[in-house]
Amino acid sequence: MKRTPDAPVLAKPKSALRRAAPAVTPMPEMPAERLLEAAVALFAQHGFDAVSTGAVATAAGLTQSMVHYHFGTKEKLWKAAVEHLMHARGNMFSLNMEDLRDVDDLSRLKVMLRRFISANAADPDLTRILIHEGMNDSPRLKWLAKRFMVRGYATFNAAIGSAIAAGVVRKLPVRDVTNIIVGACVLTFTLSRLLKEVYGEMPTTPEAVSSLSDTLLEVLFKGLEAKPRP
Repeated sequence: MKRTPDAPVLAKPKSALRRAAPAVTPMPEMPAERLLEAAVALFAQHGFDAVSTGAVATAAGLTQSMVHYHFGTKEKLWKAAVEHLMHARGNMFSLNMEDLRDVDDLSRLKVMLRRFISANAADPDLTRILIHEGMNDSPRLKWLAKRFMVRGYATFNAAIGSAIAAGVVRKLPVRDVTNIIVGACVLTFTLSRLLKEVYGEMPTTPEAVSSLSDTLLEVLFKGLEAKPRP
Protein backbone atom coordinates (compact mmCIF):
# COMPACT_ATOMS: atom_id res chain seq x y z
CA MET A 1 0.00 0.00 0.00
CA LYS A 2 1.51 3.33 -1.02
CA ARG A 3 2.00 5.93 1.67
CA THR A 4 1.45 9.60 1.10
CA PRO A 5 4.12 11.95 2.45
CA ASP A 6 3.62 12.96 6.08
CA ALA A 7 2.86 16.62 6.61
CA PRO A 8 5.64 18.53 8.45
CA VAL A 9 5.09 18.85 12.20
CA LEU A 10 6.36 21.96 13.97
CA ALA A 11 6.92 22.48 17.72
CA LYS A 12 5.26 19.21 18.70
CA PRO A 13 6.42 17.28 21.75
CA LYS A 14 7.84 13.83 21.10
CA SER A 15 4.87 12.18 22.80
CA ALA A 16 2.53 13.90 20.36
CA LEU A 17 4.67 12.77 17.46
CA ARG A 18 4.44 9.19 18.65
CA ARG A 19 0.67 9.41 18.91
CA ALA A 20 0.16 11.06 15.53
CA ALA A 21 -1.01 8.57 12.89
CA PRO A 22 0.72 8.95 9.52
CA ALA A 23 -1.45 9.70 6.53
CA VAL A 24 -1.96 6.66 4.31
CA THR A 25 -3.80 5.88 1.13
CA PRO A 26 -7.31 4.74 2.09
CA MET A 27 -7.59 0.95 2.18
CA PRO A 28 -10.21 -0.53 -0.14
CA GLU A 29 -13.44 -1.23 1.73
CA MET A 30 -14.27 -4.58 0.14
CA PRO A 31 -12.30 -7.56 1.52
CA ALA A 32 -11.94 -9.16 -1.93
CA GLU A 33 -10.42 -5.98 -3.35
CA ARG A 34 -8.02 -5.71 -0.41
CA LEU A 35 -6.92 -9.29 -1.00
CA LEU A 36 -6.40 -8.67 -4.71
CA GLU A 37 -4.29 -5.56 -4.10
CA ALA A 38 -2.15 -7.45 -1.61
CA ALA A 39 -1.86 -10.47 -3.93
CA VAL A 40 -0.68 -8.37 -6.89
CA ALA A 41 2.05 -6.75 -4.80
CA LEU A 42 3.27 -10.03 -3.29
CA PHE A 43 3.16 -12.09 -6.50
CA ALA A 44 5.04 -9.32 -8.31
CA GLN A 45 7.72 -9.15 -5.65
CA HIS A 46 8.17 -12.83 -4.77
CA GLY A 47 6.56 -14.95 -7.48
CA PHE A 48 3.77 -17.50 -7.23
CA ASP A 49 5.59 -20.30 -5.40
CA ALA A 50 7.00 -18.13 -2.61
CA VAL A 51 3.66 -16.54 -1.68
CA SER A 52 1.13 -18.28 0.57
CA THR A 53 -2.52 -17.45 0.95
CA GLY A 54 -1.74 -16.71 4.58
CA ALA A 55 0.80 -14.09 3.57
CA VAL A 56 -1.74 -12.44 1.27
CA ALA A 57 -4.32 -12.41 4.04
CA THR A 58 -1.86 -10.88 6.49
CA ALA A 59 -0.84 -8.18 4.00
CA ALA A 60 -4.51 -7.35 3.47
CA GLY A 61 -5.23 -7.27 7.20
CA LEU A 62 -7.64 -10.20 6.92
CA THR A 63 -7.77 -13.86 7.88
CA GLN A 64 -6.67 -16.72 5.65
CA SER A 65 -10.22 -18.08 5.65
CA MET A 66 -11.27 -14.95 3.77
CA VAL A 67 -8.91 -15.86 0.93
CA HIS A 68 -10.47 -19.30 0.58
CA TYR A 69 -13.98 -17.87 0.91
CA HIS A 70 -13.50 -15.38 -1.92
CA PHE A 71 -11.10 -17.23 -4.22
CA GLY A 72 -10.82 -20.86 -3.20
CA THR A 73 -7.26 -21.81 -4.13
CA LYS A 74 -3.99 -19.88 -4.52
CA GLU A 75 -4.11 -20.58 -8.27
CA LYS A 76 -7.53 -18.94 -8.56
CA LEU A 77 -6.34 -16.04 -6.40
CA TRP A 78 -3.37 -15.53 -8.73
CA LYS A 79 -5.59 -15.44 -11.81
CA ALA A 80 -8.03 -13.08 -10.12
CA ALA A 81 -5.12 -10.84 -9.10
CA VAL A 82 -3.86 -10.71 -12.70
CA GLU A 83 -7.38 -9.95 -13.96
CA HIS A 84 -7.59 -7.16 -11.37
CA LEU A 85 -4.20 -5.81 -12.42
CA MET A 86 -5.04 -5.90 -16.13
CA HIS A 87 -8.36 -4.13 -15.53
CA ALA A 88 -6.57 -1.32 -13.69
CA ARG A 89 -3.91 -1.21 -16.39
CA GLY A 90 -6.55 -0.97 -19.10
CA ASN A 91 -7.93 2.11 -17.38
CA MET A 92 -4.46 3.70 -17.48
CA PHE A 93 -3.32 2.54 -20.90
CA SER A 94 -5.78 1.89 -23.68
CA LEU A 95 -4.63 0.40 -26.95
CA ASN A 96 -8.03 1.06 -28.47
CA MET A 97 -7.15 2.31 -31.92
CA GLU A 98 -10.54 3.92 -32.50
CA ASP A 99 -9.48 7.19 -30.87
CA LEU A 100 -6.36 7.25 -33.06
CA ARG A 101 -8.03 6.44 -36.37
CA ASP A 102 -7.54 9.96 -37.78
CA VAL A 103 -3.84 10.09 -36.84
CA ASP A 104 -1.15 9.25 -39.39
CA ASP A 105 0.65 5.92 -39.00
CA LEU A 106 3.90 7.25 -37.57
CA SER A 107 2.21 9.60 -35.09
CA ARG A 108 -0.11 6.78 -33.99
CA LEU A 109 2.85 4.55 -33.19
CA LYS A 110 4.53 7.33 -31.23
CA VAL A 111 1.38 8.00 -29.19
CA MET A 112 1.11 4.29 -28.40
CA LEU A 113 4.70 4.23 -27.15
CA ARG A 114 4.17 7.24 -24.89
CA ARG A 115 1.04 5.66 -23.40
CA PHE A 116 2.82 2.36 -22.92
CA ILE A 117 5.78 3.98 -21.15
CA SER A 118 3.46 5.93 -18.85
CA ALA A 119 1.50 2.81 -17.93
CA ASN A 120 4.64 0.86 -17.04
CA ALA A 121 6.04 3.76 -15.04
CA ALA A 122 2.81 3.97 -13.06
CA ASP A 123 2.74 0.26 -12.27
CA PRO A 124 5.53 -2.19 -13.21
CA ASP A 125 3.95 -5.12 -11.34
CA LEU A 126 2.68 -6.80 -14.51
CA THR A 127 6.18 -7.07 -15.94
CA ARG A 128 7.54 -8.41 -12.66
CA ILE A 129 4.85 -11.10 -12.62
CA LEU A 130 5.66 -11.97 -16.23
CA ILE A 131 9.35 -12.33 -15.40
CA HIS A 132 8.62 -14.69 -12.51
CA GLU A 133 6.32 -16.85 -14.63
CA GLY A 134 8.48 -16.70 -17.75
CA MET A 135 11.47 -18.20 -15.96
CA ASN A 136 9.48 -21.36 -15.24
CA ASP A 137 7.38 -21.66 -18.42
CA SER A 138 4.41 -22.22 -16.14
CA PRO A 139 0.80 -23.02 -17.07
CA ARG A 140 -0.02 -19.63 -15.57
CA LEU A 141 2.24 -17.96 -18.14
CA LYS A 142 0.45 -19.76 -20.97
CA TRP A 143 -2.91 -18.60 -19.56
CA LEU A 144 -1.67 -15.02 -19.21
CA ALA A 145 -0.18 -14.95 -22.70
CA LYS A 146 -3.32 -16.34 -24.33
CA ARG A 147 -5.70 -14.13 -22.38
CA PHE A 148 -3.86 -10.83 -22.52
CA MET A 149 -0.41 -10.70 -24.07
CA VAL A 150 -1.12 -12.06 -27.56
CA ARG A 151 -3.70 -9.34 -28.13
CA GLY A 152 -1.39 -6.60 -26.87
CA TYR A 153 1.52 -7.70 -29.02
CA ALA A 154 -0.77 -8.03 -32.03
CA THR A 155 -1.86 -4.41 -31.63
CA PHE A 156 1.74 -3.21 -31.75
CA ASN A 157 2.50 -5.54 -34.66
CA ALA A 158 -0.43 -4.13 -36.61
CA ALA A 159 0.59 -0.52 -35.97
CA ILE A 160 4.18 -1.19 -37.02
CA GLY A 161 3.06 -3.16 -40.08
CA SER A 162 0.76 -0.32 -41.08
CA ALA A 163 3.58 2.22 -40.75
CA ILE A 164 5.83 0.01 -42.90
CA ALA A 165 3.11 -0.35 -45.53
CA ALA A 166 2.67 3.44 -45.56
CA GLY A 167 6.38 3.83 -46.25
CA VAL A 168 7.09 5.86 -43.09
CA VAL A 169 8.98 3.08 -41.28
CA ARG A 170 11.78 0.98 -42.74
CA LYS A 171 11.05 -2.57 -43.82
CA LEU A 172 12.27 -4.53 -40.79
CA PRO A 173 10.91 -7.72 -39.18
CA VAL A 174 7.77 -6.56 -37.39
CA ARG A 175 8.16 -9.01 -34.52
CA ASP A 176 11.69 -7.82 -33.82
CA VAL A 177 10.65 -4.17 -33.79
CA THR A 178 7.78 -4.93 -31.39
CA ASN A 179 10.07 -6.85 -29.05
CA ILE A 180 12.60 -4.00 -29.02
CA ILE A 181 9.85 -1.49 -28.24
CA VAL A 182 8.31 -3.59 -25.48
CA GLY A 183 11.67 -4.31 -23.89
CA ALA A 184 12.69 -0.65 -23.90
CA CYS A 185 9.36 0.49 -22.46
CA VAL A 186 9.15 -1.97 -19.57
CA LEU A 187 12.66 -2.87 -18.42
CA THR A 188 13.54 0.56 -17.06
CA PHE A 189 10.68 0.47 -14.59
CA THR A 190 11.08 -3.18 -13.67
CA LEU A 191 14.63 -2.30 -12.60
CA SER A 192 13.66 1.00 -11.00
CA ARG A 193 15.20 0.14 -7.61
CA LEU A 194 18.51 -0.81 -9.23
CA LEU A 195 18.54 2.36 -11.32
CA LYS A 196 17.95 4.41 -8.20
CA GLU A 197 21.13 2.92 -6.71
CA VAL A 198 23.01 3.58 -9.95
CA TYR A 199 21.81 7.12 -10.67
CA GLY A 200 20.57 8.27 -7.27
CA GLU A 201 16.98 8.86 -8.32
CA MET A 202 13.91 6.88 -9.35
CA PRO A 203 13.11 6.70 -13.07
CA THR A 204 9.38 6.97 -12.29
CA THR A 205 9.09 10.70 -11.60
CA PRO A 206 7.02 12.62 -14.17
CA GLU A 207 10.18 14.39 -15.36
CA ALA A 208 12.10 11.11 -15.77
CA VAL A 209 9.22 9.41 -17.59
CA SER A 210 8.85 12.35 -19.98
CA SER A 211 12.59 12.37 -20.62
CA LEU A 212 12.64 8.63 -21.30
CA SER A 213 9.71 8.95 -23.71
CA ASP A 214 11.38 11.76 -25.64
CA THR A 215 14.76 10.01 -25.74
CA LEU A 216 13.34 6.63 -26.75
CA LEU A 217 11.33 8.16 -29.55
CA GLU A 218 14.34 10.13 -30.75
CA VAL A 219 16.69 7.12 -30.72
CA LEU A 220 14.19 4.57 -31.97
CA PHE A 221 12.49 6.51 -34.70
CA LYS A 222 15.59 8.12 -36.13
CA GLY A 223 16.62 4.55 -36.87
CA LEU A 224 13.16 3.39 -37.97
CA GLU A 225 11.92 6.24 -40.11
CA ALA A 226 12.31 5.69 -43.82
CA LYS A 227 14.23 8.35 -45.71
CA PRO A 228 11.95 10.65 -47.70
CA ARG A 229 11.66 9.66 -51.33
CA PRO A 230 13.39 12.10 -53.70
